[in-house]
Amino acid sequence: MIDVESGQVIGINAAIRAHMEGTSFAIPINRIRDIMHDLSNGKEIRHGYLGCQLTTCTPDWARDNNADVSGSGNRNKIPEVYGALVHKIYGKSPVHLGGLKEQDIIQKIGSEPVKSASDASRLIDLAPPGENISFQVLRNGNMKIINVKPKDMSSTQRALRREKQRRLQDERNRFQELGPFRSLLRD
Repeated sequence: MIDVESGQVIGINAAIRAHMEGTSFAIPINRIRDIMHDLSNGKEIRHGYLGCQLTTCTPDWARDNNADVSGSGNRNKIPEVYGALVHKIYGKSPVHLGGLKEQDIIQKIGSEPVKSASDASRLIDLAPPGENISFQVLRNGNMKIINVKPKDMSSTQRALRREKQRRLQDERNRFQELGPFRSLLRD
């Protein structure tokens, strides 16, 4: 992908949705720069995976959100800070096992400051799978340090693919067991 105003490369197309006109997915050029050397040497690229959804938190966004729920009283106020708000955590994921909680605001990963969800995503993606990384989070007005061990995204995807293939093969085997009765299912 090229920025038409500056002529600079800003990304590399990774996938296109055929049934959604004009929709494609790209790898940001900054991510390509991070892994370019490993790719050129034929190394496998490993991506850190934590198992959560993040939302960018800014003071303005927090104020707007707090104003929207001020009458309901059923939710804690979001601190008016910059960071990445943990919006959703998937069960048995690295962040769940590591102790991160929904509504935590990630402010640092390792020694790097986090000002947005994209900052956090980039740092998580670069994190070496299987090694502890520290998260400095704001939880209920208190700073906490939580250590999380990212999983390798590619091995997670391979395991999901194997499970899907196993289920498809099981269905094929059950269908073949029907033998002469298959013609009845077609009508």
